[in-house]
Amino acid sequence: MKIKLLKRIVIKIFSILFIPLKNFIPKSNIVILGTSSRYSYKDNTRYLIEYLNLKGMENLYWVTDSREIEEHLDQLGIRYIGWKSPLKMIWISLRAKVVIDSGTKFFNPLGVLNNCKSIKLTTLHGNGPKANFSRFHPPSNSKIAIQQIQDHYAFDYVNYPSKYSAIEVARRCHLLPNEKIISLGYPRCDQYFDSNYVKVSYEKKATTKSLYPGCTKTTKVILYTPTWRPYDYCFPLDLMPGLDLFEFNSWLVENNYVFFYTVHSAHAPLEVPLNLDRIRFIDGSGEPLFDINQFMLEVDFLLNDYSTTSTDFAILNRPQVFFMPDYDYYKVEKGFVEDYRNILPGAEIKSYDQFLQLLTNIEKNPVAYTKKYNAKRIELLNKYYDMENSESCEQFYCFINSILFNQIK
Repeated sequence: MKIKLLKRIVIKIFSILFIPLKNFIPKSNIVILGTSSRYSYKDNTRYLIEYLNLKGMENLYWVTDSREIEEHLDQLGIRYIGWKSPLKMIWISLRAKVVIDSGTKFFNPLGVLNNCKSIKLTTLHGNGPKANFSRFHPPSNSKIAIQQIQDHYAFDYVNYPSKYSAIEVARRCHLLPNEKIISLGYPRCDQYFDSNYVKVSYEKKATTKSLYPGCTKTTKVILYTPTWRPYDYCFPLDLMPGLDLFEFNSWLVENNYVFFYTVHSAHAPLEVPLNLDRIRFIDGSGEPLFDINQFMLEVDFLLNDYSTTSTDFAILNRPQVFFMPDYDYYKVEKGFVEDYRNILPGAEIKSYDQFLQLLTNIEKNPVAYTKKYNAKRIELLNKYYDMENSESCEQFYCFINSILFNQIK
């Protein structure tokens, strides 16, 4: 406790010392990008910085303290800053004109970016029917909602990948004014519109083989992406009637499947299952270069609950299945923009037997299954991802240039 208190005092002192500097040091055309963790290289900002680098944009910096990420960036010729070199990090930050994140917090060491001359932008992390706060939060979560709204307001621009979400989510849930709202798509989704790249990635299965070396050309991949809850919760599959993980693992071996699952870093379940031969936990903290959107190119089936991965995966037009054992409680505690069950681009299962039967039927005729839910898939995308945003990276490139060269304020 004493160490934490001392750390807070030191940070507060240095933050006060930087007050005159952060407002008067001239800004350069420096762009800083980062994501939710300095030990992860993923999400929209990963794809964006690589695109900006290919376009020849100079003075790009990624925020990281991971040696593995630094080595990867060295190979790409991309610069980085972090707490390993604090003076360099502060100097770059003081002169930065644009700061970009993929979540609700931007990189702000010692508060030096709390100034009106540095433009803060978030691509945001996901978009779908689940509500993110505001009027959908119950009174017990009002403090969380207020804090999250304040975090959004700290940005100059907040990105929503559809006109519908710009109204129903940005304005009505997040309570943002029009001048803060932009709609430029998600850089991570650009790859899904390149049919040849999608085909090659699926056949190559590079990420799958790195996670499960036993993968063959005929191995099918299931990805399970349960999202976080604003309450303590067990691993959702533990609530699936009839499910025994050892029995499921045997079924996966017999039918040549691999089942991967993730958990949300914001609030993980109380426990996660141990790894079995064909049931594998993807631990983001131990895989700094893992990116779920790249991995989804290799996935045959997505098992989901309320995660916005459903929207991204819908672009690929592959089978989705939903298991939502706490739907009613989640609806009360977290909420939805609209009736979630009415817009699911796939079947909802209630038991293990039903899950296996559905997987068997899908494998026999995946095209028939996707056709069955195609209307729902199109409705989901029409609302939560404008399909004309197939070149999101280029749109961001133009928008960032307009900031750097003072074409917009």
